[in-house]
Amino acid sequence: MNGVLRLDRATIVLVEDDPQNRDSLVMLLESEGAQVVAVADAEEGVEAAMRVLPDAVVCDLDLPTMDGFYLIQRLRDYEICTNHSPCVAVAITGHTDEAYRLRSIGEGFQHFMTKPAPPEVLVSLLHEAIGARAAS
Repeated sequence: MNGVLRLDRATIVLVEDDPQNRDSLVMLLESEGAQVVAVADAEEGVEAAMRVLPDAVVCDLDLPTMDGFYLIQRLRDYEICTNHSPCVAVAITGHTDEAYRLRSIGEGFQHFMTKPAPPEVLVSLLHEAIGARAAS
């Protein structure tokens, strides 16, 4: 990857229930310099995000027990109640229909990606979004 697009010093909470997808995303993000907290479900993701206050959350929407929409609602409520700036939130899903994208944005995700997306697209999106957040 291009050194300009590295995610040095970014903390990212990754919520993905598929172990292979989770492991490959962790390897990708860490190879770009990010510190990654990877978990398998929405409840763990909320707890991790509240604990580490990440620069970004990358969350699968289709999770066991509670979905990614649950996670983003809880996270945004927490950010409001504790007066923290909202972290960058990326929804990832295999669903390609427009309704999922619109619901994701409406619930509090700023970005929406369908699986499988090229890894460099996710890295570029995170770099730009985290950089824009830091500049504001």
